[in-house]
Amino acid sequence: MDKKLLFIFNPNSGKGKIKNALFEIIDKFTDNGYDITLYPTKKPGDCEKHVEERAESYDLIVISGGDGTLNEAVNGMLKLEEGKRVPIGYIPSGTMNDFASTNNISATPLDAVDGIINGRYINYDVGSFNGRPFIYVAAFGAFTDVSYATPQTYKNILGPAAYFLEGIKSLPKIKGVHTVITTDTGEVIDTTAALVMIMNSTSVAGFTFGEFYDIDTSDGLFEILVVPMSVNLLDLRAIITGIKNGERNINGASMICAKSARIETDESVKWTLDGEYGGEYYSVDFNVNHNAVEFVCKSNNNGGNFE
Repeated sequence: MDKKLLFIFNPNSGKGKIKNALFEIIDKFTDNGYDITLYPTKKPGDCEKHVEERAESYDLIVISGGDGTLNEAVNGMLKLEEGKRVPIGYIPSGTMNDFASTNNISATPLDAVDGIINGRYINYDVGSFNGRPFIYVAAFGAFTDVSYATPQTYKNILGPAAYFLEGIKSLPKIKGVHTVITTDTGEVIDTTAALVMIMNSTSVAGFTFGEFYDIDTSDGLFEILVVPMSVNLLDLRAIITGIKNGERNINGASMICAKSARIETDESVKWTLDGEYGGEYYSVDFNVNHNAVEFVCKSNNNGGNFE
């Protein structure tokens, strides 16, 4: 008996390349015993609503789009009772695709399909940001608005270079915010922060450093990166380079692990969640939903637990 697959894709993601591969994707899935239903998203929030309303009728949900589309799929899945949730496969077609980089998912659509067909199921932790789920990053501060402030047309034309150009424009706007972070273990960080990232990923905005930190996406912990403010942009660059090279504490920057934390700032700050605008807050309560979602991937890059 054929397995029922719901394929939801964002036709506007990246350069719309997924549309050129649709026939071959459908052909490969059907050749491997899947009865496939297609649904192109039409507006923001469409993927989340469709997953919530239809997921339990299928054996597998496959998403194609950027990290924002995948975030919607996870949000929709988590609105279902645990017994009604189904595994998610992912065919990346966005600009940066940090989730795909973390989980060794190919950016070539047909290779990603092979990874789904022949893959294994991963239990995956999901973060909660003031009650709102996110997959791999919640952040505020330096450069964090670039992902959602960069126009889609620029992304489609320039690809990752669009983020670089938008980042250069944001350099004069970098400022520090007095921040207090208190974790579930009682650890406290009190600093003027240029950047704070709560993450469960080896790649954020195309910046890869996970190989140095052995980030595990199913250990019940997220990493919290705090970069202090410096009046010298070269110092800030040195801090980022040090973190990339595996130094957990350099010039006041630190990386800690936590199951939950409260982040308080002296002024309201704009957050990004999985590359999309996440709202503006003075305080945030974060916690980990351990093994909340199942993904199917070809391999696991970071030591997470396979079933």
